[in-house]
Amino acid sequence: MTTAQEALDSFQPGAAWRPYEPRAADPWDDVKVAHLHRRAGFGANWQTITDGVRSDPGRIVEQLMTGAAGESERDFESQVARLRDGVIKGRDPLEVRALWLYRMLYSPWPLRERMTLFWHNHFATSNAKVRSLDLMQRQNETIRRHALGHFDALLAEMTVDPAMIVWLDAESNRKNAPNENYAREVMELFSLGVGNYTEKDIQEAARAFTGWKSKDGRAVFDPAEFDEGEKTVFGRTGRWSGGDVVRLCLSHEACARFIVRKLFRELISETAIPSDSLLEPLVSGFRSRNYDVAWLVETILRSNVFFSGAAIRQKVKSPCDFLVGSMLALEGRPSLTMLVEACDSLGQSLLFPPSVKGWDGGRAWINSSTLLKRQNLAFKITRGVGAGVRTDPARLLDEKRMEAIRAGKGAAERPDPAKLLRQHELLGPEKIAEFFLRLFHQHVDPRALRSIVAELEAERAAQSAVLYGDPAGESGLARTAAHLAMTLPEYQLA
Repeated sequence: MTTAQEALDSFQPGAAWRPYEPRAADPWDDVKVAHLHRRAGFGANWQTITDGVRSDPGRIVEQLMTGAAGESERDFESQVARLRDGVIKGRDPLEVRALWLYRMLYSPWPLRERMTLFWHNHFATSNAKVRSLDLMQRQNETIRRHALGHFDALLAEMTVDPAMIVWLDAESNRKNAPNENYAREVMELFSLGVGNYTEKDIQEAARAFTGWKSKDGRAVFDPAEFDEGEKTVFGRTGRWSGGDVVRLCLSHEACARFIVRKLFRELISETAIPSDSLLEPLVSGFRSRNYDVAWLVETILRSNVFFSGAAIRQKVKSPCDFLVGSMLALEGRPSLTMLVEACDSLGQSLLFPPSVKGWDGGRAWINSSTLLKRQNLAFKITRGVGAGVRTDPARLLDEKRMEAIRAGKGAAERPDPAKLLRQHELLGPEKIAEFFLRLFHQHVDPRALRSIVAELEAERAAQSAVLYGDPAGESGLARTAAHLAMTLPEYQLA
C-alpha cells in the first residue's frame, strides 16, 4: 500500500498544482467530496455529499471560496451581530466561544471559519492573559475579515492588535528597555520561522516596535517611548518603525515559504513532508500575488495533490473537527455551550490556546485519555445526552441575550440517527450499518461492517429497543451503528 509520503513524492511540481480532473482511473466520488468539505469547512451531511458527487470539483471549490452570496450571508451576519453585543456584555468566556461554534456549524461560508481557526492558531492569543472578551472578540473579527485576504495586511494589523499587544508584553517595550518578546514572535511564529533571523535582528526589531500600548481597548502609539535611532534588520539599516519591520519580514525570501508550508500542513497533510521544489510554484505565486491567501487556498483545493492519497485522511481531526463534523453529519442542533465544554475536555479551548505556539495538532490530539473521551462523546452525541443537543439555533434570536446557547434551555432537538434511516428507507442491521459507514467513512470496510452488524443483531436479540420506546428496534440500532462508526480509528482522521 502506498504511503502518503510516497504518494506526495510521485508528483512533479508542475503536475502537482494543476487542477484535478476526474478520469476513469481516478473518479470524482463521495470520498473526494467529503474530503473537500472536511478540509474547506468542518464536514458535510449526506445530502451535501450526494449533491457534490453529481456536481464537479471546480464548481464546488468556487462555491466554497465565496460562500453563499447575497441574502443568506447577510441574514446570518445580522443574526451574529445581534448576539455579539449581548455576549460581550455578559462577560462569559463560554458564551463568546459558543458564538464561534455557532459560526462553524451554521455559517454559509464555512471556509472562512476554517481559515479563521487556522489563523487563530497561527497568531495564538489567549484570554487567560489578555483578560478581555471584547479585545479577544475584536481580534477574532479582524482575523475573520482577513482570513482569505492578503497576508501582508493581516500581519500588519495583528502587530498592532490590542489583544496581541497585551499577550506579547508589547506594553513593556519602551525605548530605554526594549522587550524582545514581540519582535521574536513576529519573526519566529508569524512570518519567517526558526533559523531565518539572528538574535541581532530580534534585538534591533524590538527597538522598532517600541512605543505601542493598549489603552481603553485601542492600540495607542506613544512617540515619547519610541526609539527613533537607526536599526539594522536583515542587513538593512534605517530608522525603522514596527511597520517597517513587518515590511522587511514580508520581503524576506523565507516568508512566503513559511506560510505556504503551514497551509500545506493545514489543508493537505500532517504526515507527508513536501520538498522545497514541490512547493516552489505555490511559493513564487503567493509572493508575486502580494500574499493573496485566497489564491493560495484555491490553488491547493483544486490541485491534484489535494485529491490524492497524499492528502485524504492524512490529518488527525481536532476536537472542533470531530465535534462540529459529527453534528453536521447527523444534522443535529446542539447546545453550543455543551459543545464548548466538550472541546475543552478534548484539549482545544477556543480563545485559550496553550502557548504562543498555539495547539500542536496532529497526533498530539490523540492519546489514551482523549481517545476514550471521544468514544464517550460519540455515545452521548448519538443518544442526545450529556454533550448532546437541547437547543434549536433559531431560538438564538430571542431577546434574552444568549438563551438559546445556554445549556439546558430551549427546545430539545438532539441528533437523531433514526431520522436518517427513515429518510432513506433503511431497515435491518446490514443496511443500517452500511449507511452509517458510508456517512462517516464514505466506504464500507468488510471487517467493520461484520463487527457492527454483529453488534446490532445482538442488540436486537436482547430487545434493547424497549429502552428507546421503539418497538421496531430501528432507532436503537441506528444510534448504536452511528456510535460504533464514530469510534473507528478512521473517523479520527480528516
